Amino acid sequence: MARQGSYPLVFEARAQAVGKMRNEIAVDWRAMNQSWEFATDEAPNLGGEDTAPPPLAFFITALAGCAMTNIRMMARQKGIKIDALNVDVRAEWTREVPEVGTHRADTRGFDLDIRIESAAPTEALVDLMLASQIGCFVEHSLGVVARLNHRLQHGGADWIAVDATLT
Repeated sequence: MARQGSYPLVFEARAQAVGKMRNEIAVDWRAMNQSWEFATDEAPNLGGEDTAPPPLAFFITALAGCAMTNIRMMARQKGIKIDALNVDVRAEWTREVPEVGTHRADTRGFDLDIRIESAAPTEALVDLMLASQIGCFVEHSLGVVARLNHRLQHGGADWIAVDATLT
């Protein structure tokens, strides 16, 4: 059972470029003494070698997994028995590529279709879904303007802040 009160959840990642577009990433959750290793890559038409999923595949995986985890966790807390659960996620972005210059990313949105088989009444499942949305860290991260700081260190010099205006 999760402990009560307010406490930070801190994940840290260290990434290294190792191929044309391949990145190897080690993720630590020190409070739980857990760590994982992941890799990302891009398709050949984007300069990669297709040796691992692209970063956006992990992004949509995180959203789907967080939604499912929270629905199941909240159902247990609310005493709702779930017989079957399926979550389909559609994430949509656009990439604008000018004739000259850098491409620009634009987030279009996220659609989650959730199917729950349960003897519970619809009202209880609506309440369950609302609770799971409030508890999902990935959904929360997408729904608020979060602090996003970038720093650059080059040649051993001091760190400098480099933050683009995202709209």
